[in-house]
Amino acid sequence: MPSKVNLIDTFTMQLVFLLSTAIIFGSPSLVPDSWLVGIIAFFPACLLIVLYCAMLSSKEDMGLYPLLERAWGKVIGKMFILVYSTYFLYIAARNIRDMIELIMSILLRITPVPMLTTLFVFVIAYCALGGIHAIARFASLILWIILFMLATLAVLLMFSSSIILEQMLPFLSKGLWPVVQTAFKHSIWFPYGEIIVFLVFQPQLGGAKRMRKVTFYAFVTTCIILSATDLIQVLTLGIENKKFSVFALLDAARLINIANIITRMDALIALIIMFGTLLKCAIFLYAAMVGVSRIFKKKPEDYAFSLAMLAGAFSILVTRNSAEHVTEGLKYVIYTLHIPLQLLVPLLTLILLRIRYRKGATT
Repeated sequence: MPSKVNLIDTFTMQLVFLLSTAIIFGSPSLVPDSWLVGIIAFFPACLLIVLYCAMLSSKEDMGLYPLLERAWGKVIGKMFILVYSTYFLYIAARNIRDMIELIMSILLRITPVPMLTTLFVFVIAYCALGGIHAIARFASLILWIILFMLATLAVLLMFSSSIILEQMLPFLSKGLWPVVQTAFKHSIWFPYGEIIVFLVFQPQLGGAKRMRKVTFYAFVTTCIILSATDLIQVLTLGIENKKFSVFALLDAARLINIANIITRMDALIALIIMFGTLLKCAIFLYAAMVGVSRIFKKKPEDYAFSLAMLAGAFSILVTRNSAEHVTEGLKYVIYTLHIPLQLLVPLLTLILLRIRYRKGATT
């Protein structure tokens, strides 16, 4: 029986996971009051916690992959395991692409993309080789750095007189309904719905009871931090500038100027965000490794570098440019992957588990 990750490490790992790429892009700027989107999305997102914990409660000490086999049978269950492994690998590839776009725009403008991608995926593979316990310890280290930098950003923007309260007006100029629509179409599934990947590791994280408590607190903290950072972006950039900004938080950091001494904090913040994205990619990669190893009956470590290189190749080939990458994430991925695999398949799996459990089936 593998040792369990303690509560604090589980919480910090989930929090860094939820914040990482969500901090880069923030809530979709499809409505003027984008900072409200995350708050509204929090409440229906909690229903996902109920769904996932109900799946885990149906059979103790089982993660996502064994539950799929138990509900759907060996053959169909393995097909779903392969689907989820591919899904996790694809999301890891999208996160790698997010990170490469960020680095290319802020730090290493002329470095070839294949070289950056190769270096990044090898670091991810090395991180994933340590397993979920090593990833959790890494999260505990970088969480405080991320929170410190976000707090420092807010304070420096205040001293730079860059925060203008009038920037958030007009408030709810198009009413509340567009904000609610955006929350249901986008923010529930990213980042909250991606927490489904932690079902893979539940035997090491403590099962349904611990997940219910820890994930709820992680959702609450994420909601507060993301809403605060979105509000800071609106108050510094304005509604229209934020709408057309790709990396709004970094654009806000560029406004810091204290006596012409403390300036251009965007590069440092980009480095901090990079650590969070590294952890998120490592979690998705390790989940894919566990799924593939369950199908082909080998150790997860045997697939670390090969799957990491595959994710790196996906990140380059999946879209042709940054605009296409963002459009694909906001439109097609949500309806073709997120909603089916984060909601529909788990819901059907739960129904099948309850039916078989009542009949006393052991398959």
